[in-house]
Amino acid sequence: MSQIPKVHFEAASTLAVVMSSNEPLLFLSDDLRIIAASASFCRAFEIAPASVTGKRLGELGHGEWAMPRLESLLTATVTGSASIDAYEIDLKRSDRKTRQLIINARKLDDGDLEHIRLLVAITDVTDMRAEARLKDDLVRDKAILLQEVQHR
Repeated sequence: MSQIPKVHFEAASTLAVVMSSNEPLLFLSDDLRIIAASASFCRAFEIAPASVTGKRLGELGHGEWAMPRLESLLTATVTGSASIDAYEIDLKRSDRKTRQLIINARKLDDGDLEHIRLLVAITDVTDMRAEARLKDDLVRDKAILLQEVQHR
């Protein structure tokens, strides 16, 4: 029985993790082409799974992912001169409301030194931020009412 080279095993394992993740994940090549996207990424951003593989990040959807600053940070992560920890972006789409996203990216060592890979995790915090603002507004309103009642 032949042995599977460790490099191929590591790459296949990474691909399987990305594809089966419940979190929106992207697995990118060193030129920022998408190797794989989790089904949750495709659902969250309404992108057809069959249209993702092989595209550059900026080509996704209707170009809303074409953000020069994000691309620059991802390229710096590929070279090892930076890593992305909780980078906040606004995903602006013409036909939908703007989404507030937090991006984390890591350079992966899957055993293939000739091909650098990135794992990108995307967290949509739009609803959480809206709920926090609503809570803050309610607390402020209650404080104002309490001051008015105490003043009378």
